[in-house]
Amino acid sequence: MLSKLSITLMVIYPAVAFITLMLDQPNMLIGYLMLILFILAIKKCHDQHWLSGIALFSVVALLTYSLSKTEAQYLVYLPPILILFSLFILFSQSLQAKQTPLITRYAIMLGDPLEDKHLNYNRKLTGIWSAFFLFMTITSTLLAIYSSIEIWSLFTHLISYLLITIFFIIEFIYRKKHFAGEIQGGFFQFIRRIIKIRPHNLKNDN
Repeated sequence: MLSKLSITLMVIYPAVAFITLMLDQPNMLIGYLMLILFILAIKKCHDQHWLSGIALFSVVALLTYSLSKTEAQYLVYLPPILILFSLFILFSQSLQAKQTPLITRYAIMLGDPLEDKHLNYNRKLTGIWSAFFLFMTITSTLLAIYSSIEIWSLFTHLISYLLITIFFIIEFIYRKKHFAGEIQGGFFQFIRRIIKIRPHNLKNDN
């Protein structure tokens, strides 16, 4: 129950963030973020992950304190930028020596072909995703510094997700054409298969 609730709140976070910032209500967005973290903290404690739970409760306490400060509005910039940067780190680190590229780990879980041509493609694609998320991180950071919060929010909470979706579609079309007959199913079936994979299953086997 708590997991489904927290996932639902996180999925709609970009829409909530865009709307609240358009309404010039940054504290409302911070409160929404606190709600997500509070639910996650309860879930961690319920699962007896006490250290993680206490850490999340501490973050909620710090955010509560920050609401009384005039600089609190700047906290709204952190989550999306940190998410993009974390994705860059996740993809780029998997390209290091003795690591299995992240796309290859997904291919293993999906049961896709793993011949040399597929492994080479997966490594290159992992590198492209790394560069893409780095570009998104830098762009979002520069807009946060030099642009208005409305323009930053438009890019970060709407355009960036649109670009990611377009990237997914273009790559899937190219993959289907490049490996003709080897990739089964359509795009939405592909997405459903990816969603079913749990992050903890993406272990590095090297």
